[in-house]
Amino acid sequence: MIEKRWIAFQLLHALRDARNRKLSHGDIKSQNILVTSWNWVYLSDFASYKPTYLPLDDPADFSFFFDTSGRRTCYIAPERFYTASANPEISAKKSKLAMGETDGKRDGKVTEAMDCFSAGCVIAELFLEGTPLFNLSQLFKYREGELNIDAQLANIDEGVRNMIKQMIALDPSARPPFDTILHTSRGTVFPECFYSFFHNYVSTVNDISPTYHTPSPQTATPLGIAPSSSITTLRPASSISHAAGAPTTETTPEVHPSEADSRVEKLWADYESIEPYLLTDVANEPSTDITVEHASTSTGVSRAFQDILPVELYIPNRESALRSKGRKAAYEDGPALIILALVTAHIRNCHLPTSKIRAFDVFLALACHLTDEAKLDRMVPYIIELLHDEVAIVRSAALRTLMQVLMLVTVITPSNAAIFPEYILPNLKHLVQDPEVSVRCMFAQCIVQLADTVVRYLEMGQALKAHGAFKLSVDAQEYDQGHFEVSYDVSMQDLQNSIQDHLSALLMDPSSIVKRAVLHNISSLCIFLGRQKTNDVLLSHMITYLNDRDWLLRYAFFESIVDVAACAGGRSLEEYILPLMVQALSDVEETVVAKVLMTLTTLCELGLFQKMRIWELMSATLSFLYHPNMWIRQGSAAFIASAVRHLPPSDVWCILYPSLRHFLKCDVKEVEELSLLMAMKPPLPRQILDAAVQWAMKADKTSFWRTVRRSSTAKAESPRESVIAVRKTGNSTIARNKSEEDEAHLAKLQQLGMTSSEENKLHAMRDYILKLANATSSFASRLYSDPETGKNLKVMGDIELQKLGVVPQTVFLKTRTSSEPIYRYSRLPPSSQRSTLDSPGRRTPLLSPTYSSRVLSADYSASGAPFEDLRRRLQTINGSVSPIGYGPPHVSRGNFSPITSSTSSTSHAASGLPQTHGRPSSPTESILSAANSQTHRPTSRLHIGSTDGQKAAPAVGSSKTNATGLLDTHSKIRSEESPDLSGRSSPISMSATLRPRSRVPSVLPISTYDGQEPGISNLLENLYLDNNRELQQDFGPKVHEGPVRRRGAVRHSFGGKSRQTDATLIAHFASHSEAITGIAVSPDHTFFVTASDDKTVKIWDTARLERNVTGKPRHTYNQHHARVKSVCMLEGVHCFASAADDGSLHINRVHITQTGALPKYGKLQLVREHRVNNAGEYITCMTHFNSETSSNLVYATTHSNITVLDLRTTRVLQTMENPRHYGPITCLCIDRKRSWLVVGTSTGVLSLWDRRFGLLLRSWHVGVASTGRSVRIYQCVIHPSKGKGNWVMVSMESSKRSTDKSYTNLVEVWDIEKAILMETFMMRIGSSADPVPDPHELVGVDAETNPAAAIASLVRSRQAGGDLSETTPRLSSRSASVSRDPTLPLIPAPDVRAFVVGLDFAGHSTLHRSEFSSIAENPSTMRTAARGFMISGSEDRKLRLWDLGKLERTAILSGMENETERPSYQAFSTGSASTYVETWPPASATASQSSRPTQRMSLITQSQQNLLRSHQDVITALALVESPFRGGIISGDRAGVVKVWRVELGD
Repeated sequence: MIEKRWIAFQLLHALRDARNRKLSHGDIKSQNILVTSWNWVYLSDFASYKPTYLPLDDPADFSFFFDTSGRRTCYIAPERFYTASANPEISAKKSKLAMGETDGKRDGKVTEAMDCFSAGCVIAELFLEGTPLFNLSQLFKYREGELNIDAQLANIDEGVRNMIKQMIALDPSARPPFDTILHTSRGTVFPECFYSFFHNYVSTVNDISPTYHTPSPQTATPLGIAPSSSITTLRPASSISHAAGAPTTETTPEVHPSEADSRVEKLWADYESIEPYLLTDVANEPSTDITVEHASTSTGVSRAFQDILPVELYIPNRESALRSKGRKAAYEDGPALIILALVTAHIRNCHLPTSKIRAFDVFLALACHLTDEAKLDRMVPYIIELLHDEVAIVRSAALRTLMQVLMLVTVITPSNAAIFPEYILPNLKHLVQDPEVSVRCMFAQCIVQLADTVVRYLEMGQALKAHGAFKLSVDAQEYDQGHFEVSYDVSMQDLQNSIQDHLSALLMDPSSIVKRAVLHNISSLCIFLGRQKTNDVLLSHMITYLNDRDWLLRYAFFESIVDVAACAGGRSLEEYILPLMVQALSDVEETVVAKVLMTLTTLCELGLFQKMRIWELMSATLSFLYHPNMWIRQGSAAFIASAVRHLPPSDVWCILYPSLRHFLKCDVKEVEELSLLMAMKPPLPRQILDAAVQWAMKADKTSFWRTVRRSSTAKAESPRESVIAVRKTGNSTIARNKSEEDEAHLAKLQQLGMTSSEENKLHAMRDYILKLANATSSFASRLYSDPETGKNLKVMGDIELQKLGVVPQTVFLKTRTSSEPIYRYSRLPPSSQRSTLDSPGRRTPLLSPTYSSRVLSADYSASGAPFEDLRRRLQTINGSVSPIGYGPPHVSRGNFSPITSSTSSTSHAASGLPQTHGRPSSPTESILSAANSQTHRPTSRLHIGSTDGQKAAPAVGSSKTNATGLLDTHSKIRSEESPDLSGRSSPISMSATLRPRSRVPSVLPISTYDGQEPGISNLLENLYLDNNRELQQDFGPKVHEGPVRRRGAVRHSFGGKSRQTDATLIAHFASHSEAITGIAVSPDHTFFVTASDDKTVKIWDTARLERNVTGKPRHTYNQHHARVKSVCMLEGVHCFASAADDGSLHINRVHITQTGALPKYGKLQLVREHRVNNAGEYITCMTHFNSETSSNLVYATTHSNITVLDLRTTRVLQTMENPRHYGPITCLCIDRKRSWLVVGTSTGVLSLWDRRFGLLLRSWHVGVASTGRSVRIYQCVIHPSKGKGNWVMVSMESSKRSTDKSYTNLVEVWDIEKAILMETFMMRIGSSADPVPDPHELVGVDAETNPAAAIASLVRSRQAGGDLSETTPRLSSRSASVSRDPTLPLIPAPDVRAFVVGLDFAGHSTLHRSEFSSIAENPSTMRTAARGFMISGSEDRKLRLWDLGKLERTAILSGMENETERPSYQAFSTGSASTYVETWPPASATASQSSRPTQRMSLITQSQQNLLRSHQDVITALALVESPFRGGIISGDRAGVVKVWRVELGD
């Protein structure tokens, strides 16, 4: 029904659109409406040439124009038939047309009402199951009012019936326009989702072109297939089966995505948006008195992502659970049929395996929205068809999807009662013999659910017969009269035979993996087959598994044997199963022995053993209490404790315990598992057991083991006597009559540490050791006689290559020279590497565990004489492209650059390599080298960018997940001044102008091997790539430092027009829920990250700041599970480091591809993880810089440790311990040359460290106004323009005990070289004319060198201040200097919690590294450079922009909304010391200016206007951003709010 409404809706929609374009159809009939396989309607044959009016008395025109099919059906409106008497004007016009007097004109215009009548007839025929509403004679009667159609329309739904009646009304004026029909039928005849979603969406699906490419590089692989599978690499189907091991001899051309693939991919990707429109009204579902509840008969609880059923869906942004709404099926057909038709129409035409697998996920997601009849009739046939697909992974997915769909069905119709024996099982038969192991394994895992579902469908069919709903067709009535009916027992027997055939084939499968899959959940199969067939079919095949070489199969046997034994009965257990289990106690794999003991324990607890069997097992398991394997000892103790509960106490304490006592260190009160494990003697050492097994393997030559064989052949003991015999052997020693072989082995055992107690244990385990030795020998003999041994086991042995005539050859691998693209922190081995190929199984390791600090080529080392002959030989081999007139370059440190040449940034598309789907597309390197074999001569290599027209396939090697080609660069050497080739430059080449370097292409091979063997060439190539892998593989490509400027961008400065500096709020983000702890901006200002105490780090796109106002981040990283305390960007890459208060440190890469106007963000990738050593310690601050050999992250912790971590290897390069009594480190800054660093602590101590040598140079107290009181340092930054890089700006907590309450120090500037206070930024309340203390240079007070002095100083400061700080709330200096009104709220302190500095605001926020070096070398440049600025965020919620060159231009950017007057700024200097003062007028003066109090409503209005304007809490973090506009400030506060400001500088 829903599909009929969908077709009718599309027809009306098409006619409405045609009328809007002034088009009429004129011949609407069912033959002119084309419907695709996915129910998309096309209206065809617009009849502009056909007559509008037809004579009523002559049907010839009707037959000729409108009844070409001869059906005599009529869809023409009644008013289009005319008579000469009733319509003379039409008759006259027709006569003129016949005479040819009016050429080219029609006899009349087709009105909308005429088309409306025809459309109504078509819709009626649609809902009448193909029965036409009128033929010609009936229409004539209807025209005359002689025909009533109510009876024909009675079976149609009321809403549709009323709409049809309106459309076929006799009066044309009574027929509504199409637009009115669609409007009035909205929500009644046609669901709302047709209007709001489905019509537009399906039209977009139809518009997809065949060239549509699915961008899914970051998606996970469905069904748990490894990423190296063809699912993500778009390989042909034949390569898929070939990769899986199927023999194939022909190749298939490359498979490209088709239009069907693109549409299925779109449906899969958009399913999250589709699903809300599939929901139907649950309240209108009919209530029945019959509840259908079919629980799964399989034992155990399903484990998500481990068991194959229920299927875990893989659909973007949707939970993986199959049923999210708690129901299995819909009660009536809904809009889900529209999507189902789309998928089923395209799934058979898909070329890519991924598209078919994703279609299966959509099937299962739609299943809960479809009726059970729709699942079986509309979905199952398409899945059955794909069971014969040529790709193995599709067949496996189809089988699993089929089983899941069949399991979801709860009600069947009579037509589907025999679906299993007649349709499902015959189509599954071929999968048992499938050539792919994965498909057979999937079938084996599904066979349990298949058996359960077969029984359930049979029971539902029987219920239909019992209820009387099973009606046979008319053709089968004669069978019904003959009382022909298949009984339940016969049907059950047939189904059991079918399942048994499939099961027998799987149980005899040659692959042990398939056999293990069958044993996974065997209990349900036992119940399905019954006791007799369990013994005949299951048990008879399972016994053979104990002889299999695969120990995992033997382990699976004992894991499942409990269920089989419970079903097979006690006789089978005692006669067949138990002897095999006793024999398996001497298995060569100890894991199997432990599993046997666990199985015996379970069987004993179930009470399946008789008493005599328990005694036999007890004698066989007691000796395991001495076994060195902990799991075997624990299993033996568990079995003994379980057996004791089934024996009388007299037998336990009189027979068992005396023997058991020898294995215990002390007596136990109760024989329980825990008490046995606690009282157990130490086990026999492993090395003694192994040596004893080797000794026992030579039992024919020894007398010690022969006595065991003789005792075993003596008369049989009773089970109780065997247990007593254990007591006798407990204290016996090795026999005295020892042979020479015994003497040698005893001496060896004594050398291994065997004492008398170990000798007793060895004697107690003698039976087990001999059986184990025999089993080992038998197993080894089978290995050598089996030709397939080498596939599964390693045979150890030495091969003498000299006897085989093999001459070892030494091959030298090249290291990268400066002429090749190299990152300055490339991971390279030592200068000379060599690989000696002396044996197939062993080769010299090429990668040294140590990392060289200098990178030198093997060819150009200091002592290059030994390589001169080799170099001449290589140049002779590669003479065709030898260097043109230049010698070997001399390698120096200056030649290494952190950037690559333009050739190293060649993208995949340019180099012709297939793009790797494991990572997003990004500029990657091209490793330059020469191929080694003669078939890849240098003359035929692919020259990137050359114009000679020569093309050849490059030599391709693989490096784990990345396919890397070895190509040559340009064959012509371009000068340094020559311009680059035109084209889009990569982010790496943008900064290539910073350091000039030569671009000489490399023509040397990667090694000295010049043979023809491709296997050796590939091996050397992989080793070369592994040893020269760069950080780009993990941290991504180099990015441009600083934002990419648009042309014509205005550069602001502090000068200019006469206007005020103003900050415009661009964005307000409230995504964080707790305090912001850090903000970091990417090197190219493409994004920024914010860290918060809410345990998350969020990534924000700067490009969105000017395009839209969305408040959602691009990504949220929430894997810390603790409060994130610090964040910083990595230099030159799109990676950030974040640290939390649980000690964790995570390095994440942000995948960005710039394809259009807005960048595309891939998933976050965790590339490194680190954790601090001590418990309770965490990182408080960190910074990053690159060196020539490493990527260094410097961080400081709460335990006063400063660590330099190499992110490339996560190895700690350097550790400096700040004195612990200085307090936790709160901030750090490092100089531009990376030679020293300064850290600040929570007690106000600045410490200067020499980073090169790890020396603490000096420590002193900051906070001059603190008068000995320790204050917390919030932040320290190098002064942007003064002090030649030796001045540090420090913000600290304001003093609580200052003697002068009139001013507050905000920021202090210290010369760290002399520990002298040079500048002070302060705030005061009063008049600008009030005196200010003269600025003078103050020498910092040295910090206490030992903890005792620090404690004494702390006590003195506490005693001097009394208890003032504990009893008085903290007030700012502004509120303390005036009389305090108790009715006024507390004014927050002006402490600067965060600040950023720079040279030129609205330009680059900080200097470029190349500028830093030039400024440091040329002091005059510093004086002529920009004056510098500082932006501060304080506890009083204000943002200040300080002009460090001209203080009068300082402005408050935010937080002035509640202030009546602006402050004034003054600078005072004495010699080289300066004081910068911000003066606020007293609060009493501002209050006296307005005598009339402010009205309450105006206060509320003003507060509402300013609520989002400024911060409402303490500003805790600041950063500068220069993209997409200059002068951007990012601020975060304690409430978790992040704001982005754009500052327009004024006069």
